Amino acid sequence: MVSEEQSDPSYAENVDKILARLKRIEGQTRGLQRMVSEGKYCVDILTQVSSVIAATEKVALIILSDHIKGCVCESIQNEGSKERIDELVVVVERFIRT
Repeated sequence: MVSEEQSDPSYAENVDKILARLKRIEGQTRGLQRMVSEGKYCVDILTQVSSVIAATEKVALIILSDHIKGCVCESIQNEGSKERIDELVVVVERFIRT
């Protein structure tokens, strides 16, 4: 699998949006901890868990989209497409298993 460090990640334009979403997820997770410790109703906790999952998937989709538009596209243009496409398939397979 290709794992390249680059000066500007392909998601660089979305860093603020990603960080805002991650901070919201962090708050939701803290809320979940509080709900569990307070013995809140199971369905309410599950609803919150569902929200955290959806928010996390959205972050992943933003990064995946930027990766395809940036890293993968650049790789195809520079003749490194086979390895990058193989990497992309592995990442997508891992992502959809969750």
